[in-house]
Amino acid sequence: MQTKARKPRSDKGPRLTARDLNALKWIAQQYAISLDHLCILLARLIDYQEYAQQPKESGEVTVSRANKVIKRWEQLGLIERGHILYGDPVWVWLTPEGLRTVNQELGPLCPYAPTPGKINHLYWINHARLYIEQQRDDIEWLSERQIHANQKSEPGVKQKHTPDAIVSTQGQAIALEVELATKTYARLDKVLHELALSDYHTIWYFTLGRAKQVIESAIENMNSMYKHRFVIYDMDDLELQ
Repeated sequence: MQTKARKPRSDKGPRLTARDLNALKWIAQQYAISLDHLCILLARLIDYQEYAQQPKESGEVTVSRANKVIKRWEQLGLIERGHILYGDPVWVWLTPEGLRTVNQELGPLCPYAPTPGKINHLYWINHARLYIEQQRDDIEWLSERQIHANQKSEPGVKQKHTPDAIVSTQGQAIALEVELATKTYARLDKVLHELALSDYHTIWYFTLGRAKQVIESAIENMNSMYKHRFVIYDMDDLELQ
């Protein structure tokens, strides 16, 4: 008796999971992500209730496992990857198709590919976000990319300073800045006063190297009524788990 050939499944091939969608949304908000940070992000997004046994990647995702996830996203046309600076980890960012995949939740975002001049700043913004999310799970994150996408420019009206992110927690909006290089005193003083006079509950400054001392000094020279609004973190002390 001749058996009927089974029809190939229409859904055969790589498919997206809930973890994929959450990770892609995170990356879209941040413009791009480095491989070492992606390993941490994927580990945090695992839903252990989906597993009959504890997965081998408990607590961390290996580079090998993360590369398999990246390859699947590539096959679906959702991401691109590449080495931006020699010796640095590979970076991942969303294609126009990837941005369309998360469009419903994030709204329309313009395509973006990381550049050598921006990559260090992006890396430390991502590091700061991962650290904050590690410390507390009640935050909502509005990235600079989302802020710019929602801004409407008016002719003759100068745009206000845009923080690197806005963190909302317990009904309070907090401006987040990542400062790696020292601005001129006039530029830094202008930004600090604009933030101090804003509606943000607090301003968090995540700093690295000499920038910490420069910002501390500039805040110390401000009117005492503004100083309490600023909190400074040294990113050398922020360990990710």
